[in-house]
Amino acid sequence: MPRPARCTHLRIDPRGYPIIATVGQGPGNVDFGTLSEQRKLALATFDLCAVCALPFGVELRWQVTFNKDELVRAKEALFGEAPVHEVCGLYASQVCPFVSSPYARLGDQWRKGMKRPEEVVLAGYRRTHRVYGQQSGLQTGTGVLHFQMKDLVKSHTLHNSGEAAEAYVRALETEPALDIDPQEQVIVELLCNPTAKEEEDSGGVMAGAAWYAGAAFCPGVHDVLGMDHYVKGESYLQLALQVLFKPGFSKDFADVDDAATRAAMNWLNSRSRLPAVLERWRQEGRRRFRPDSSRDTKSSTDLRKAKRKTRAASRRKNR
Repeated sequence: MPRPARCTHLRIDPRGYPIIATVGQGPGNVDFGTLSEQRKLALATFDLCAVCALPFGVELRWQVTFNKDELVRAKEALFGEAPVHEVCGLYASQVCPFVSSPYARLGDQWRKGMKRPEEVVLAGYRRTHRVYGQQSGLQTGTGVLHFQMKDLVKSHTLHNSGEAAEAYVRALETEPALDIDPQEQVIVELLCNPTAKEEEDSGGVMAGAAWYAGAAFCPGVHDVLGMDHYVKGESYLQLALQVLFKPGFSKDFADVDDAATRAAMNWLNSRSRLPAVLERWRQEGRRRFRPDSSRDTKSSTDLRKAKRKTRAASRRKNR
């Protein structure tokens, strides 16, 4: 199956499946049955597609659903998955077993043996209105990120594989070129091409960097699965507050040793306008905290330590 140009950088697993941006990718292991909440947080922060991890720009944001009538009636819709580009969603309709086949069965503990409905609908929205954490409707007691979509513009209803293939061919023929800047490119590389040396999912590392950029103020994020590390680590919030309230701090923070944090701060410093979701989170942070709440000696000490590590690493490299 030909891949969209924007998906050619994705790694392929031994069976031939593309490793999309939103699935868990631990050391030596890719879990196609799990959506990583940490990765969803990073994608929402930097406004990236859940399949290819490239930016949306002016393109519509697409979601997969199975109830067209309800979709048309609703002025807005809520989804538990991050949105995708149109061509990426249609590509998934060809290669993802669950989306492509009405005979596909889910194997998780909550839906074991269930088949998906025969009709698949891809819905294209003009914008992601809000992203927040709340309890999953499927996993009792588990918080997940939810994406509230607004302004439905276009949809594809796919009744069978032939219709899905035709829609995909048309999307391939008209696939627009993506304008991606160097700062975005670094983030994409970190998300999609983790190195063998990494001891954890690179999506989790990018989620920590996203925390500093403003994801710390996402409503309900403290209750979302996989966020304990950032919630319990006091320096994460303090550094996020420094970035929020002190414009020059993110420039100083941009030369730390950690590649993900460095990428996030360089991205933040290069934006003349932030994605609407991230700006909404940062407004929430300004509402909840006062500027003097960022005055914390521990966070300043953490930054000095990080910068010393960077300078030491640079000296070792130059010897």
